[in-house]
Amino acid sequence: MNELLHKIENEIQRQSYAMLLGLQVKEAEEGRVVISCQKRPDLLQQTGILHGGVIGGLCEATAGYAIQTMMPEGKDLVGVEYKISLMRALSADTVIAVGKVLKMGKQLAVAEAEVFNAGSDKVAAKIIFTGMLIDK
Repeated sequence: MNELLHKIENEIQRQSYAMLLGLQVKEAEEGRVVISCQKRPDLLQQTGILHGGVIGGLCEATAGYAIQTMMPEGKDLVGVEYKISLMRALSADTVIAVGKVLKMGKQLAVAEAEVFNAGSDKVAAKIIFTGMLIDK
């Protein structure tokens, strides 16, 4: 297992909300992560698709974890802003989020994440996320 993948797995374990959503890291490299989430009855809205709040949590986490692959030791990350666009229903048994760092600064970092139904190349949701690096 690569070191960055192990680091992101540990970060997921530290965050109870990520654990609640059942997030699983699939790939991790500097500036990029792939995270999956399984469809469960308790994560759905009334029409049977993934709830928007779950999608937001998945997107924010994925963008944040992409940033964490580039953060220096002794730093942590707190979200300060994001904008999400929900473009199509997420109804597959597994959804996949791909996060990429756009700008890595000393105090602020910006990343994006796109979410797909497994097996589809059509973007279902996209976020632009800004996080603030803080001392642990």
